Amino acid sequence: MSRLEAKKPSLCKSEPLTSERVRATLLVLKGIVASCYGPSGTQPIGSLGSISPSSYGSVKDLCTAKFGFKWFLHLIPNEATVCSLLLCNRNGTAWDELKLTCQTALHVLQLTIKEPCVLLGGGCTETHLAAYIRHKTFSDPESILKGSGCTSTELQLITEAFCTALESLTGSLEHDGGEILTDMKYGHFWSVQADSPSDVNWPDLLTRCGCGLHNSREELSWSFLRTARHPFAPRPCLPHEAVGSANNLTLDCFTAKLSGLQVAVETANLILDLSYVIEDKN
Repeated sequence: MSRLEAKKPSLCKSEPLTSERVRATLLVLKGIVASCYGPSGTQPIGSLGSISPSSYGSVKDLCTAKFGFKWFLHLIPNEATVCSLLLCNRNGTAWDELKLTCQTALHVLQLTIKEPCVLLGGGCTETHLAAYIRHKTFSDPESILKGSGCTSTELQLITEAFCTALESLTGSLEHDGGEILTDMKYGHFWSVQADSPSDVNWPDLLTRCGCGLHNSREELSWSFLRTARHPFAPRPCLPHEAVGSANNLTLDCFTAKLSGLQVAVETANLILDLSYVIEDKN
């Protein structure tokens, strides 16, 4: 069990309190508080006042384990709610990449638990959002231009640039040189294998969309992703049978996806504010 104790501050030379020092102090405090929680169920307690018996944790067993040249103390909890994950690789570089991948996956899982909202993955959210933005800009530009201070031409340029950027993200999901399609009903992402015959119907080549929600046997029509097409309103509702097939869906974390889009927009705004650009030809 961890316990925080208050100590009398020592006399020292006063220094100005900056935002960096406050941020560093908060990170340290966050680490101290987080260390109070663990597989034993302990809770942080204050230095003053009585200590509740519920603050003490308990473990089922205790043992030591050796991995490589290091010894570890393994706390075995009473309930099987903690899992130990051992990552091994012969290459040090690949091992570092594996650790980073697992850390990112755990971080996304923590974000999902904190805010239990998900988006359709496999590129379907990006293509659906791009189709909706194009339709909204084409069908009702007056509501968007009202009070924005930009012209209709500028709105069309901004919309096309943003939607193209969204569709470029989905292009990175195709690694085998295949073609990327989008259906004209839901605006979802579809992938066709490379060297596919051109005289075959699309339903015979396609199976399911990127997220796995829709199949090619539905009454759908497709077009290539980066080709000019008339804006359409993608259907936002999920079919009732999707609830039963939720285990087969590819999903994205809502918080992580939203944060990524916000960072992209803020970065674009910073680039637009640049007055000079230095090019390094070396």
